[in-house]
Amino acid sequence: MRAAFISSVFAVTAVVASGAQAQDSSSYKCALKEKVTIAEARTGLCGFDVAKQRFAGSSSEQARCLLRQVKQGAHIGEPTAPASLTDRAGAALSFSRKGLEAYAAQKGVALKDLGLDSAAPLTVEYFVIHDTSSPNCSEATSKSCPVLGQFPADRDKETWPVNRYFGGHKPPGSVKPSAHAWTNRVGESVVETKFETHISHLKFDYCHNASSKRGLFLGVENIQPRIGKPAIPLPGKEANDLIAPTPGFTEAQYRRLALLYAAASARRGHWLVPAFHAVIDTKYGDGHDDPQNFDIVLFDRVLTELVGSLEAMPK
Repeated sequence: MRAAFISSVFAVTAVVASGAQAQDSSSYKCALKEKVTIAEARTGLCGFDVAKQRFAGSSSEQARCLLRQVKQGAHIGEPTAPASLTDRAGAALSFSRKGLEAYAAQKGVALKDLGLDSAAPLTVEYFVIHDTSSPNCSEATSKSCPVLGQFPADRDKETWPVNRYFGGHKPPGSVKPSAHAWTNRVGESVVETKFETHISHLKFDYCHNASSKRGLFLGVENIQPRIGKPAIPLPGKEANDLIAPTPGFTEAQYRRLALLYAAASARRGHWLVPAFHAVIDTKYGDGHDDPQNFDIVLFDRVLTELVGSLEAMPK
């Protein structure tokens, strides 16, 4: 997301509003891109049907649309996700929740960090992948960004403070919630909002027809620092956050994201439809461009490996 605080604003608004139609399409937060109509914003890029509470097409077709490549500057590319990933969407699971929990115990992962400490039913259908776009190391120096305009040298190590504290979201409740779960760059996760609890982390589910989208989108933030272009702002100019590291995420981070995807799907009873934040919110302004540099082939590979391991666990 462009800035984590924006999602926090939506989250708090949605929670306070409870089941109400928490929307204000005239709000600056809901400003549309130039030449985009309200009707286009209501349906989004992938043809959301308010009555059916789903995007157009089969689950696999929805996944192909919602996993379009996200380019720098919030430009949306063509579908590039492998069929082995998109064809999972909506399909039955080939492993049991019992086996998943046994796998987590075997790997030393606490069930609460996967959202598996609850048996409450879920209504979610979409597994939305974000990146934090923060900290922005072109804004100021800090323990998180020791050198102005440069990515932290230890960003993929436990020593980086953002990995230890999940950008201030660990322990849960430390700050206003902005997602259901977070991953860090060393392959850990924290659940800050129970999966069965609605939290609005998208403009799409907040700004128009909010009640029809309530409880459909589960959001996962993946820690990714940014720098601007230029890396050090010109005098009198504010820093942007256009540049993400390459690679955008670590393999350990993809593995934990895959485990969260499997956990959320196990609780729902079938594979959720995976989606990218920027694709869902593409009709709205403010330049959401996440996740950046997401390696969809690597994610598919680690997910396939995970499923193989889960299938081998006791049923």
